[in-house]
Amino acid sequence: MHNKIFLLLLLIVSFAFAIFSGGKILYLLVYEFAFFILLNYLYIRHIKNSIYIHVISHKNEITVGEEIAYEVTLINNSFFPVFNLKIIDYSPLNAKVKSEEWYLMPFKNKKVQKKFVITKRGIYFLGPFEVEIKDPFGIFKVVKKYDFKLKFVVLPRVHNIEVELKARQQLGNIEAENKAFEDYTNISQLRKYNYGDSIKRIHWKVSAKKREFYVKEFQVSAMSEVYILWDLDKNHFAMDTQGIMDENSAECMLSIAKFCLLHGIPVSVIDYNTGMVQVKGRRINDFKNFIEVSLRNFPVYEKSLEDFLRLYKSIPYDVTLILITPYLNNVILGELVNLRNSNRELIIYYVNDPKEIEDKINKLDIEVVFWGKKDVKRAKKEFA
Repeated sequence: MHNKIFLLLLLIVSFAFAIFSGGKILYLLVYEFAFFILLNYLYIRHIKNSIYIHVISHKNEITVGEEIAYEVTLINNSFFPVFNLKIIDYSPLNAKVKSEEWYLMPFKNKKVQKKFVITKRGIYFLGPFEVEIKDPFGIFKVVKKYDFKLKFVVLPRVHNIEVELKARQQLGNIEAENKAFEDYTNISQLRKYNYGDSIKRIHWKVSAKKREFYVKEFQVSAMSEVYILWDLDKNHFAMDTQGIMDENSAECMLSIAKFCLLHGIPVSVIDYNTGMVQVKGRRINDFKNFIEVSLRNFPVYEKSLEDFLRLYKSIPYDVTLILITPYLNNVILGELVNLRNSNRELIIYYVNDPKEIEDKINKLDIEVVFWGKKDVKRAKKEFA
C-alpha cells in the first residue's frame, strides 16, 4: 500500500514537472514510468486468474497428541513466473501453521506439506483459504479467496483398563448376594413367600395354582449395570488452563465405557445438564456413540456437582455408579455417602492430584481410583 501511494505521488510529481519544464525527455520518462506501472497491474491481474490451489488431507480422524498433516498444491497455469505467493488460512488453527512465501515457475506445480499437533479433543475446521499475490516490485497486491474447508475430528485417547466391579470375578454367572448382579431374565427357582419379599417377585400363576404365594429367585450374574456420572462443572476446572484435566476426564469416561462394552456390561452416561441418560450401550458396536458424546461434552456448566449428584434418585437401585471428577469437598463427599447408602455401588475416578483428597477419603468406605496413577489397572492387549 505504501509503495503504491509513493509511486502514484512520484508519477504525479514527474508529470507536473514535465508540463512546466516542457522537455521531451521528461515526457518520455513519465510515459515509460506510467507504462511500467500498467504492466505490473496487468501482470498481477493475469496471475490472479492463472493461480489455483488444491488442499487435501489423507487422514481426517486422529487422536489427541497425534500429528495432523495436510497437503497444499499450488498450480501456476500462466506462462509468467509467480514471484511472491502466500497462502493464508483464517481458521482458528492458523496460529499453529506458519505462513510462507513461495515462488512458482511458469506452468509448474508445487506441493507443500504442513503439520501440527492438537492437544484437545473436538471437531476442527481448516480454512477458508486465501492466496495473496504480489508483483515483482511489490507495487500491487491481490487476494484470491477459496471457500472450502478441511474437517478434522480429534478423538480422546482410549486406554485398555480393568474396572473392578463388585462380584465380577469372571465372565458368566457367579454367586453373589448383591441384587445388583441378579439376572431378571433367568429364574433359578421358586420358593414360598417370606415376610419382606418384594411383591414384584411373586409368581402369580404358580401362586394361584398352589393357593399360596411363591416368589421368584433369579440367577445371579456378574454383569452389573454401570452408570457414569461425568463432572462438567466449569468451576472445578478453573485451574485447568491447558485442558489437561478435561482431557483426562474424557479419556477416563471412554476407557471405562470400552471396558464395559467389551464385556457385555450395560453402561450409560448421564447428561450433566438434564440428569437424563445421554447415551447407553451394551456391545462394543455401541462405542462410537460414546465417542460422539465425548466430543460434545465439555466443562461449561454452572450447575454444581452437588446438585448433579442429587439426581441419583432417578437412577435405578442395585447398579454401579462411577463418578469422574477433578474436585471433591466435604459437601460433595456428604452427597456421595448418601448415594453409597442407597443400595448402589460407587466408584470414584479422580482426575486431579491425589494429595488434595487423600486425608478426606481415608475415612470413607468409598473406592477411589486416581486416574493416570498406578492405581489404574491396565488390561492385557487382547482387549485392544
